[in-house]
Amino acid sequence: MKKTFLATCAALLTVSSCTNEMAEQGFVDKTNALTFGAYTVKSRAYTSGDVTIDEMKSYGSSFGVVGYSVNNLYLGAETKAAEQTWKSATNSWEYVDPAELRFWPANNMDFYAYFPYAADGASFTSTNTTGDVMTIKAEAGDKDVIFAVATGQPQQQRVPLTFRHAFSKINSMKMEIEAGGVVDQLGVEIEVNSIEVIQTSTLGSVKVDNAGEATYETSVSDATRKFSLTPSISFTQSSGEQTLFTEYANGYVFATNETVVNSVKGTNKTLWIGTKTSLGGNTIPASGMVCLKVECKVKQSATDNYYVGNASDYGYMYIPICSQTMVDGDSNANRLLAGKRYNYTIKMTDNVGFKENGDPILNPILFDVQEVVAWDDVNVTITL
Repeated sequence: MKKTFLATCAALLTVSSCTNEMAEQGFVDKTNALTFGAYTVKSRAYTSGDVTIDEMKSYGSSFGVVGYSVNNLYLGAETKAAEQTWKSATNSWEYVDPAELRFWPANNMDFYAYFPYAADGASFTSTNTTGDVMTIKAEAGDKDVIFAVATGQPQQQRVPLTFRHAFSKINSMKMEIEAGGVVDQLGVEIEVNSIEVIQTSTLGSVKVDNAGEATYETSVSDATRKFSLTPSISFTQSSGEQTLFTEYANGYVFATNETVVNSVKGTNKTLWIGTKTSLGGNTIPASGMVCLKVECKVKQSATDNYYVGNASDYGYMYIPICSQTMVDGDSNANRLLAGKRYNYTIKMTDNVGFKENGDPILNPILFDVQEVVAWDDVNVTITL
């Protein structure tokens, strides 16, 4: 009987002692077990889409977590995190494999977690004293990845984990031709076939350091984010505002900020502000700046005069997703930030977009009256 009890203890705990870890009847004493509660920052839907706590639970998906005791890996392994899944019967997160369960040591612990879980989805260092601790694969490039870090945690019933989004997201795109402008006056018709957010990154890995701050490592097979429209969408001024796509499920891109914002340091790529001088003599693609590359046809409806593309083929034009006024103003708009979903509305008034060299597609000669020079009175008195 004693041998059976000891064998059961070793199988469940994989630690050197069973003291205070098993009840007298031989069952696991959960009051001293390492268990977790998971929370996501505000967002919205999973398997293809934005992760929230509800989707983590409802799809029966799992997250992976490792723990460090005195800076040494104690829960999980370097090549595999301990998998946690939601159990509706107990209304709690539990270990998928009971053999991975660990019990609290005498000291505080540091925890690192990620979602969605995969057996080979992340790797971890043996210690967490300095540098990157958790490396999460992002090779698919089309899924929301979230991560959590909780350091200095004392023994408690469930360790609270707050997950943060590792990527930025292009969520929706709208276009419209504004009434009264040059584009409207010319009777322009636009047909959009696809939109690519050039100079962005979507493939590689997310590296989380011991302080809980994330950076990216891009893959050699890195790709930009492209939205194909099937069928293509045509519109004129009378069509009103056109939704090209909305709440796009997989519009994730690596953030572009230079310094840490929302626990993520981005790729340090600049958003083009729509001026030729900002290109420094380069073409838009060669500049490395982020903007939209629109596969489209642009023509004057009455004459079939094409400004972009032709009757049988699409051409390309470029549109900034950041303006000079945004650079001077809203910091959420002059970078693509992790945890931010961007909804763009492109209003075409006197131009539709730009050529590869930064010149506007439509470059009308326009005028503005500055003033009318006032009369100078000359007062003359003639005395005879």
